[in-house]
Amino acid sequence: MTSRLLSKTIVVEEGLAKVYVPDLSEYIREDGVVEPSWMPVFYNPSAKFSRDVTVLVAKTYFSGREFFFLDLLSGTGVRGIRLSLEAGGLGVLNDVDPRAYDYITENIKFNKLDDRLTAFNMEANALANLLTFTGVVVDYADVDPYGSPIPFLESVLKPLGKKALLGVTATDKGPLTCVNKEKTLKRYWLECHSVDFANELGIRVLTYVTALRASALNYAITPLLYLSKAHYYRVFYLVERRNPYEEISRCKGYVWYCPDTLERGLSKTGEPDSSCKGGRRPVVIGPLWVCPLGSKEFVDRVAGNLEKTPYLKSRDVLKYVNLLKSEVEVNVPYVRLDLLCKRVGVNMPNMDSLVERLRSMGFKASRTHLDYRGVKTDAPLDVLTSAIRETSGASSS
Repeated sequence: MTSRLLSKTIVVEEGLAKVYVPDLSEYIREDGVVEPSWMPVFYNPSAKFSRDVTVLVAKTYFSGREFFFLDLLSGTGVRGIRLSLEAGGLGVLNDVDPRAYDYITENIKFNKLDDRLTAFNMEANALANLLTFTGVVVDYADVDPYGSPIPFLESVLKPLGKKALLGVTATDKGPLTCVNKEKTLKRYWLECHSVDFANELGIRVLTYVTALRASALNYAITPLLYLSKAHYYRVFYLVERRNPYEEISRCKGYVWYCPDTLERGLSKTGEPDSSCKGGRRPVVIGPLWVCPLGSKEFVDRVAGNLEKTPYLKSRDVLKYVNLLKSEVEVNVPYVRLDLLCKRVGVNMPNMDSLVERLRSMGFKASRTHLDYRGVKTDAPLDVLTSAIRETSGASSS
């Protein structure tokens, strides 16, 4: 073992990679969960799901061709190493922490990737700007911070090519879901309100702010795929260097929401499309992203790649991809069924039966990975309520 690493270091296998990481047993909370923020070098074993999806997205987007990537905040380097081994990437792995840099360099050697990957020990924005000013063109940039991605967005966009892929993670769910409304306003420029579709709201806010930052640099973005897990959001965007006016004008809008009745909808203006039942004025939240949060065509291609990559077919990844194939088609904020059923005084129906009933009535409907108590549908709330009453005699989901 090289002396540049911590004395308590172990090897973990993830995907096709083997990497050195700090001994996980030293950083276990009382509840038995590894706490990565306690580590001297960041490695989060629970984020393997996110890295699995990242590999799938890169394999799908680049379709086997070689690409150059920037992993701006690398930690131990596991994500970038997997992108190289499993998706064919060449690239740059960076972390400002000298101890992380030691792990990155050793892990590159350990996986015999010296000719494909280069390690940097720089402040993230400084490195992104350096690549820009030296003419390096990046095909895929990955921003995966501990906290908000906002401080890195503009600099990481600059070295992207005319048509590139961007992966953005946000672990500041509190501000994005209006739990911390002061930070929501400071960080995302949004007067916010608590809603039952909090995770979808968070991704719409994140996407709109990303689009605004990109448009200032004359980039247009298109969300391809999104995911939500317990402590983070992750969205992959197609980024194109062209006039973004059409996308911004088409996709800037608002959510209107009735807290008492749980009615909701998307609006292009700051005025709600209708009033709440009982005549109350809906809460209006925005501006935010009102266009689809993913591409059905791209998600279907990801699902096809998953079938060809058996080692990535974990239970969690399979469940996520299968749900996303249907939920990505429904561009309406999901409804928390437990809350709606409580309001109308019925038992929770079998959710799969409810989805099938709504589809048989001619509406789009899907369960959602954003909240396993939620259903996405374009059916009006009174129709959804009637369908719940019809199916509530079935066993609970």
